Amino acid sequence: MSQRNFEKLNDKGSQLIAESNRITDITDSKWGHPDGADFWYIDPALNVETATLYNPEVSDEEKLKLGKKRQQAYYDQWWSTEHTCDIEKHEVPGCEEEPDTPVEVWVVKPKNIKPRKNRVLYYVVGGALVSLNPNAYPIERLCEEHKCIGIVPIYRLSWEAKYPAAINDLHAAYKWMDDNADMLGIHPNKVVLSGSSTGGHLALALAFRLKRYGYSPRGIVTVSAQTDDREKDGSSFYSGVWDSVEQHDGLYRWLGRNFDSNRVGPEALANHATVEDCIGFPPTFMYQSEMDPDIFGNIEFYTKLLKAHSFAEYHVFGGAHHNNGVWSVIKNCGEPNDYSIRIAQMFDSNIEDCFKYDLRRPWVVEDYKAAFKEKFGE
Repeated sequence: MSQRNFEKLNDKGSQLIAESNRITDITDSKWGHPDGADFWYIDPALNVETATLYNPEVSDEEKLKLGKKRQQAYYDQWWSTEHTCDIEKHEVPGCEEEPDTPVEVWVVKPKNIKPRKNRVLYYVVGGALVSLNPNAYPIERLCEEHKCIGIVPIYRLSWEAKYPAAINDLHAAYKWMDDNADMLGIHPNKVVLSGSSTGGHLALALAFRLKRYGYSPRGIVTVSAQTDDREKDGSSFYSGVWDSVEQHDGLYRWLGRNFDSNRVGPEALANHATVEDCIGFPPTFMYQSEMDPDIFGNIEFYTKLLKAHSFAEYHVFGGAHHNNGVWSVIKNCGEPNDYSIRIAQMFDSNIEDCFKYDLRRPWVVEDYKAAFKEKFGE
C-alpha cells in the first residue's frame, strides 16, 4: 500500500487507526477492468479540499468560508460554459417540515423542447455533501437525449446545515415542481429521479420522504449511491478515492450524533429502511462499483426492495471503484471507448425505461393493506 494513502488513514490528529494488513490500496489500475483503465485512476490529491470540509478538526467558521468560496467557483464555472439548454433559476418556498427556508431550483430546458406536458429528469447533483458541481455532470446532455425538462435543486450542504436540511430542500423542490406543473410545462406523473454518489444517496432517501407525503415518482436511476453509514463486514477494506474513511467522515459531518445509529430512518440513508418501509417504493435501477465503500449495504437494500416486491434492478461493475461507471457516462475522464459507451447506453436505457413504461406496482400496496386488515382487523 502506498505511504500516501496510509497517511490519510493514520493521520496524527484523526485518531483513526488502520492496520495495514486489513487495507488494500486499489489506486493501482491493475484492479480495474482492462477496457476501463482510462477511467480508473484519480489522484487523491484532488480530494484534499473536499476532505477539509468534513474534517472534524477544522472549525465550522473555516468550513463555511472555504465552502462558500469553493461553491461560488463551481457556479462561476457552470455559468461561464456554453450551454446547450436554456437554464432558469427560481427561488421556491420551503417544504412543510421547514416552510420558512426557501430553496433555489434550476430548470433545464432543451432548446427544441415542445410546448406540452414534458417528461422530467429530477437530477440530484453529487459532491460528498460538501459541494455541488453541476458542470461535472451531463445534465444538459441527459435532458436533450431524453427529450425532457431537468429539475436541479440546490440543496444545503453539510457545512451549511446538517440532516435533514438537504432532504427538506429536495422535498421543497419536488413539491414546487408538482404544484407548478402547468407553468413549467411538465407531466407530474412522469418524473424520474437520478444522481450519482451523494446525488444517488439523496435521490433514494428523498423517495422515502416523497412516499410519506403521497408522491410517486416514475422511477429512480442511481450510480454509486451511499445507502448506509453503518459499516458491514468487509466494506472498509480498501483505500483509494472516496473510500470508507472519506465516506465515514462525510456522513459523520452530515448526521452528527445520529451517525452510525438507528435514530434516523431511510429518509437519511436508504438502507435504514425495513422491508415494510420499502413496500410501494418506486421502480429502482442501481449501478454500483465493486469497490464502493458500502457495497454490502447497497446489496442489502436491494434485497429489501425484492422482498417488498418493488421493481428493482442492480448492476455491480467488477474491477471498478466509486463512481467509475458514471465517469464513463459523463466521459470527462479519458477518451470514450467501447466500455464507456456500453455503460452509458445501459444508464440511458434505464432512464428511458422509466419514462416509457409504468413499472410501479400499486397492487402490492393494496395487497399488503388487505393482508394487514385480515390479520389485525380495522
